[in-house]
Amino acid sequence: MDFVSTILITLSEPKGMWQSILNGFRSGVGSYVGAVILIALILRVVFSAVDIINKKISMKSSAINEKMKPEIEAIQKKYANDQRMVQQKTNEIYKKYQFNMLGSCLPMLIIMALQMTVFLTLWTGLQSVANFNIAQKYEDVKNVYANVISLNDEDLATDIDFSAGDELTIEIDKENQKMTLKNITDNIGKEYVFQTNFDNETVFELVGKYVKQFDDFELEDSTHVDAPILDQKEWSEALLNLAQQEAQKLYSQGQEGFLWIKNVYRPDATSSPIFTKAEVKKYLSGFYSSEEKSQEKTFDYEGKIFDCVVSENQEFDTIRQQKNGFYILTIIAVLSAFFATWLSNRLMKNKNSQGQPGQGKFMYIFMPLILGIFTLSYTSLFAIYIIIGQLAMIAITPLTTLIVKKWLKKDAQKVKEKNIIDVEYRRKDI
Repeated sequence: MDFVSTILITLSEPKGMWQSILNGFRSGVGSYVGAVILIALILRVVFSAVDIINKKISMKSSAINEKMKPEIEAIQKKYANDQRMVQQKTNEIYKKYQFNMLGSCLPMLIIMALQMTVFLTLWTGLQSVANFNIAQKYEDVKNVYANVISLNDEDLATDIDFSAGDELTIEIDKENQKMTLKNITDNIGKEYVFQTNFDNETVFELVGKYVKQFDDFELEDSTHVDAPILDQKEWSEALLNLAQQEAQKLYSQGQEGFLWIKNVYRPDATSSPIFTKAEVKKYLSGFYSSEEKSQEKTFDYEGKIFDCVVSENQEFDTIRQQKNGFYILTIIAVLSAFFATWLSNRLMKNKNSQGQPGQGKFMYIFMPLILGIFTLSYTSLFAIYIIIGQLAMIAITPLTTLIVKKWLKKDAQKVKEKNIIDVEYRRKDI
């Protein structure tokens, strides 16, 4: 059937610079959370070096502005009715103090553009990695479920010697592509090993034979053979229970959480940690052909499979009722961004200055608000990156500010020495 091609999906990992870096670091540290923390620390160290230049320009411009301020105010008062003269005299003052408006702003704009580029591209990379892992987790759960259900085969049913009421369990070995069905009732010890392909093709068997709510398919009599001891209905129910248990177990075993967060691929919010139907359908649709997209839109095959494997799976009830988070990352991100901005401005502020150099006061609200929206709306991995970066910035800011102040002090000393030498030369000439 055409439906087979729709469900035969091989997900490919997202490509890109940040995706490659994330996967490389993950291989080294063992988790995406560790990879994100490492990237955040490295980027903060790199940007701290850039920030030193930014702060030097900002503090130097602020000091010059403080010197020019009284003279400019006097000009504005003296020539209040002559804007042309105000502009002319102001330019003369700029020349006197060797102040270049463009030269003081351009480096800061370049640095801001660089930081924004890293911010947006890394956010995109983290979101694509999160979406891929959500979809891959769903595919794994769906395939394991389908592989267990596929044991409801007439040939297998006639060979397996279990009795009604027996307690069954199953072990899945994905690496060697085999399943071991065991009877653990009273330590009987009977077990059967089956080869399995662990791919989406078995989902077709699930859909075609055992999902009754699909109006497109009819149950064939040949699928309802009688097993010698365990009748078909009991056998099917036993396999259904096993499939639900294995799907939930696989989900729990591979789930990556962090502290209170159950699923780092979803936001730190009070919604359920488990992937939603909308999430997986949206991501998987990217792998459909135009014809398959049309079929999916008409028949909602993937949605019906999701209902069977996840929504109607009683083993997922406990997980569905959990909260993935409590907005804690968003709160920390907002507070840390506010404090980082305040600390930077506080340390950069000249003792004799009445204004705040560098970052304007609106940054106290603007930056924390933007970061709060991003951490609230997208993967928790990005929220962790934001917080680690802000905390690292808070820790490094006193050091970078001290370096800048010493740098400016050294420059001022050089200028002073040069002026003394110039004066001495002029005296000799006289």
